[in-house]
Amino acid sequence: MLLLFGNIMIDFTNALRLLVLMASLLLFAGSASGGTCDTITVSIQTASGGATVTGSSGAFSISFGNLNGLGIGTLTSGVSVSTSGTGATYTTPITVKTTFTNCSGGLQNQTIKVYQDSTTSANSQSAAREGSAAGSVVSVPTSAGSATTILTVLNQNISNQTLTRYVGLFISNANGASSVTGTLAPKLIYQVTVN
Repeated sequence: MLLLFGNIMIDFTNALRLLVLMASLLLFAGSASGGTCDTITVSIQTASGGATVTGSSGAFSISFGNLNGLGIGTLTSGVSVSTSGTGATYTTPITVKTTFTNCSGGLQNQTIKVYQDSTTSANSQSAAREGSAAGSVVSVPTSAGSATTILTVLNQNISNQTLTRYVGLFISNANGASSVTGTLAPKLIYQVTVN
């Protein structure tokens, strides 16, 4: 299972799932070019062709099915797999939607960043992937200070914006002591800043 948070979380087992938790919404007082908003809502939704996103109120999940490092198994509808000499990467698209209410003071700037909770296991952290396309997902930083910026919008009406992203897991095909078995539980966090 992959766990997603607006702050996003990923939880992996041999039957992988994705959980997205919405958190860490930062609201700053207006700058010279923008204003303020009373409420920011971030939600993770099922994307066209993607696996079904379930949950609400900041915590969302996606079932990936039964996965392994060979790229064979029973996948959930909407999950794709690509293999390499070192393992298999499983991905699905999601939609990140931001909604702002009671904005004043003019046009706003919006930044969305992604990182993962550093309290999960090292195996979970190394498995988590995120990107703009299934073929370009990459490892996710493990601290807010090194979060990857995935969107910056300047001086626009930014309410009700949607962004398609791909989340997933890399499962190594290594054998022996370096193999990963059991439950993986990475937590991805999408952080939104508006000013």
